[in-house]
Amino acid sequence: MTEFNSLNAEISDEIIESFQIVWNGLGKPGAWWSGAERIEIAKEIRDSRPPSLGERVTDFSSYSNKGTKGITPFVRAVVRKITHESSSIDRNTYEQIVGEMGEDRYAELTAIVSQLVPIDRLHDILGYERAELPIPEPGNPSGERPKGLTTGIAFLPTFPANGLPHIAVSLSLAQADNARRMLLVRSMYSGTDFNQMIWTHRNLSRQQIELVAARTSAINECFY
Repeated sequence: MTEFNSLNAEISDEIIESFQIVWNGLGKPGAWWSGAERIEIAKEIRDSRPPSLGERVTDFSSYSNKGTKGITPFVRAVVRKITHESSSIDRNTYEQIVGEMGEDRYAELTAIVSQLVPIDRLHDILGYERAELPIPEPGNPSGERPKGLTTGIAFLPTFPANGLPHIAVSLSLAQADNARRMLLVRSMYSGTDFNQMIWTHRNLSRQQIELVAARTSAINECFY
């Protein structure tokens, strides 16, 4: 776990292990993006900054999605939108994006953002340098699409929630990345005690953690 050894004194082994699992998958070909494209997406996440009000993207038609070396200007714009303006992605914005790149590639791209951002932000908060991105691995995307998806719950098709919070399956169209995303959620949030009302495995109580989570969600306009 050399990428995250510096965090050993600050956070639990469970969290570090989940970070390493994300890193092990980040540079590998996914279902719809190559390993090189996935790392380009990760670099764009890191290189981008929150836009001013006048810089916010509402119309993607001016961004080219023509083949270039690396990801296209259109894809870069989508990465920035998801990273910094996710609360403004309404049905119209979603349809603009998937009309160009397809819902499968959109789901995988979003799942990459949702894995990298919390890892980087934790490094920033604790005052550590961000981990070096992995070297992309060769190979083609698998093109695999999960079976048993349902529609009409959210914008993207998902697995049925079957009693789970829908956020657990919200990116299940990108099945492998969604599994890694939820591993992060569990390790950084509830651990294995989600169904317990009293948590004794964290430095904060469950009530304190839920208050921090609720305030963070409200400030980021994440109302899931």
